[in-house]
Amino acid sequence: MIIVMGHAKLEAGEIDRLGAEMEAQIKATRAEDGCLAYSFSRDVLDPDTLIITERWRDNAAIAAHFASPHMAAFNAVLAKAKLLEVSVKAYENGQERVLMGR
Repeated sequence: MIIVMGHAKLEAGEIDRLGAEMEAQIKATRAEDGCLAYSFSRDVLDPDTLIITERWRDNAAIAAHFASPHMAAFNAVLAKAKLLEVSVKAYENGQERVLMGR
C-alpha cells in the first residue's frame, strides 16, 4: 500500500472557488482501480490550506492516476489557481496498524 499525504496553501477564497472541480476530481479518482482512499479537507486552523490524503494499492495505480484524463483536467485547473505552496509526498507502507477506531 502507498500512502500519499500533502497540503496546498491557496490564496483566500480559492478553495471555495475550486469546489466543483475538486468534487469532480475526488469522484473520478475514487472510481479508479487501485484507489483505496482519496480526499481533500481543510486545515481547521488555516482554512486556506487544503489537506490531501490518499491510499493506493501500488505504484502502478498511482501511475495510472497521473496518466488519467481527469488528472490532466484537474492539473490544468490548478495551473490557473492562486496556489502559494504545495507539498505532496508518497510513503510506502507494508503494514497497517490501527491507532483509533477499527
